[in-house]
Amino acid sequence: MSDLTPEEQTKRDDYRTMMGEPAGDLALALDQLTDVMAAVGQHTVYCRVEKGPRAGEPPLDVVELLRTLQKAKTLIQQAMLKARE
Repeated sequence: MSDLTPEEQTKRDDYRTMMGEPAGDLALALDQLTDVMAAVGQHTVYCRVEKGPRAGEPPLDVVELLRTLQKAKTLIQQAMLKARE
């Protein structure tokens, strides 16, 4: 991956040293997904539906995005567990 920042490359190298290459790459991806989920989660605090029966709730597209990210995160976690075996 040549599009990683120097900080991400260092973090990936550390994870690879601790866990091996495949699990280390998955660990970095898991960190990145977690960071994105936190940013989107913060967005749900400031972006709310203003009218109708869903007033005060986050928009459905944001809810679905978080759901999809959580599924991806779970898949990566399962793959990491298998890679450690």
